[in-house]
This record gives sequence, C-alpha cells and structure tokens, in this order.
Amino acid sequence: MLSLTISGCSLEVNPSPVAVFPTSNDPAVQTANALMPWAKLNLTGKLVYNASNSTVGTASVQSLDLETGELITIFQAPGDSWVYDVAVSPDHTTLVLTYSPPMDAPYGGQASLYRMPLNASKPPQLLVTLPTGQDQFSQPAWSPDGKYIYFAHINFESMATFEIMRMAYPDGKPEKLIENAYWARVSEDGSRLVYVSLDPQSGKNQLFFANVDGTNPQQVRLRRLPVPSVIDAPMFSPDNQSIIFSSPTGSKASAPNWIDQLLGATVAHADGTLPSDWWSVSAAGGMAIQLTHLQSLALFGAFSPDKQHIASYSSYGIFIMKPDGSEVTMVVDDVGGISGTVNWIP
Repeated sequence: MLSLTISGCSLEVNPSPVAVFPTSNDPAVQTANALMPWAKLNLTGKLVYNASNSTVGTASVQSLDLETGELITIFQAPGDSWVYDVAVSPDHTTLVLTYSPPMDAPYGGQASLYRMPLNASKPPQLLVTLPTGQDQFSQPAWSPDGKYIYFAHINFESMATFEIMRMAYPDGKPEKLIENAYWARVSEDGSRLVYVSLDPQSGKNQLFFANVDGTNPQQVRLRRLPVPSVIDAPMFSPDNQSIIFSSPTGSKASAPNWIDQLLGATVAHADGTLPSDWWSVSAAGGMAIQLTHLQSLALFGAFSPDKQHIASYSSYGIFIMKPDGSEVTMVVDDVGGISGTVNWIP
C-alpha cells in the first residue's frame, strides 16, 4: 500500500543511545516516570495515531493523553481491514484516515480516505470515492483553516504513478495539483505546500515547495545530504523558514538501533531495511543538517500545539524531541512495527 511502499529507508545505526528518560530520587517522581517516562517534560495535549496489534494483526486509531497517560482506542478496525495513517482536523472534531475496509464491504481491500468524528460517535464514512479498482488515496493532510484536505493518489494500472490532490472539505471534488509527487504538508500560515517530487523512471526524490494550489513549484536544493535520492515526510518549521524531513544517513547498519539499546535488545546485523533520521534545511536551500541519530523506520513528525516539541512516529514507536533533535524521549514503545502518522492536539 502507499504508506508502506513510499515510506522508510535503510542504514547504519549510531552506537550511542540518544533518548533521554527523566530521573529523580523522589519516589513519587520515580513512580510517575515508570508509568510515564515523559512526565518530567510537563507535556500537555493528546497524541492521536494509528497502530497495530502485531499478535492478532489488527489495526486501530489510538489517543494518548500526555498529562494523565490515559490511552483510548478511538477506532478498532475489524478483521480483514487496515488503517494506514490519520489526520485530525484543525478544530479537533474530525478524523480523516486512510482506511481499507473488509473485503466483503464496498471498496473492500482498497485504501481510500474516510472520515469519522474524533469522539468516535460514528464509524468511518467514505470521503473520497475511488475512480477504479487500481487506485488508492493516502497521506491526508489538512490546511490550517480546515477548508481543504491534501492527499496522495496512486494508480497501479500499468506502472505505479503518484500525484498530489486536494479537495475542499467537506463536499468538494478532488482536484489534481502536482504530478509525480506525494507527502504534501501545508505551512503553519497556510501559504505554502511542501512535498516530495518523485522521478517515475529512477525513483529518486527531490524536495519542493509551491503555492497551496500547486502553482509556482520551487526545488529546495540540498547540499551534503548523504542519500539525496531518498527524502520522506517533509514539514515546514512553525516560522516557515526551514523544512524538516526524513532521510537516511548513508551508512550500513551493523549495530543496535536506539530503541534496541534503550530496551536492552540485541541485533545481529542489518536486514536490508533503510532506517532514517530527521534533517533540517533552510527553505531557501543549502546545507542539510542532521538533527537526530536514531536510525528509525517510517518517520513522520508533528509539532506540539506550543511548537516547543515534535512528536515523531516511527515503526519502533513514538518519541518526543525538541525541534533541534535533542532530548529524545520515548512515549509509545509499540505501534506494531508499522508505518503511520501522529497528530498532537491540545
């Protein structure tokens, strides 16, 4: 599926653990830290994300209250169905998810965009009708004013083709914006769209931004990025001056990744996957700066409401970090080993 075929990369692991778990001699603090390792960070709001139970092979949408540690299942997908990614509306009332319903349901086995109330008062309802059995819709992203939903369209009829589309919410018709592109995210001020351009022949990626209607595309030229042909999940910084994105570091995995080290696990050697890290570059282009040393799969980020932290989804789990990549703290240690997305709401 789209979220599996175009996310994630592969490489060598930094031998030094970088995640930070707060410590204290106060028994009360130690108890809180044991239950919520992020307690000392004084985080507020909720994380909304998709996850999988790897034991029984089912998917769900979860909500984690960062203040209380309460975990709620918003939607439990029935057997023979799947949830690939989720996006919460700016007014925090509606959830748009990439959902593949059971095979005996209409459009069963095909991933498209569905919507449901965030309070789970109704089940998912189809939002965008698939043109053919060879189409999929994925990677929903809201405009800051809630008037548009951007998403990726993939067609498998001959050779897989990608394009970015958008629709006015809730009743607009999908319109094509950009060919050979995916991973669209809108800037905080609603003025620009950042995305990944895909060369259909070579599969190489390039980082671009454009007006929110897809016009005036401009390449963000990167210097000293180890694997410039692989770029994923870009997003603008809150001030729109830089772009944060995922990309491999270019080395070969031979040591345990950061979460293995934190949990005491051992890894023999690389298995052919391509873990990545977070990078930053000026929106004008230039030197790519490596923010983390995580070597994680399927990275996807979301800023906190106060813009002081980033929640990062990975197939290893969800972690919180400062925008400069420091103070990495694990929050959810198991999402089922899948790719997905995370939202941080008040």
